[in-house]
Amino acid sequence: MKNINQVEATNITLETVLGLSQTINDLLSDSITLFTEYPSQDNGKKYRADRLGSKLLALSAASIQMTEKAQGQIETAIQSLMKGGEE
Repeated sequence: MKNINQVEATNITLETVLGLSQTINDLLSDSITLFTEYPSQDNGKKYRADRLGSKLLALSAASIQMTEKAQGQIETAIQSLMKGGEE
């Protein structure tokens, strides 16, 4: 029972991380024009702002993907534990 409880607690933590990552992704997606249309006459600053926006979106998308992958691995571990008779 202890192992299942630990796995479930980990899954709850991953659900929280996933929710936070999705929120960050939504906020960035909604506000990407702040980065892509950075109000400056300096092309270097505009380029860096655009790159920052792109990198932040990529990072949040990767966080979502990895969290979902970890959740799948946890689900597989739970199924394995249950088949092994450990609940």
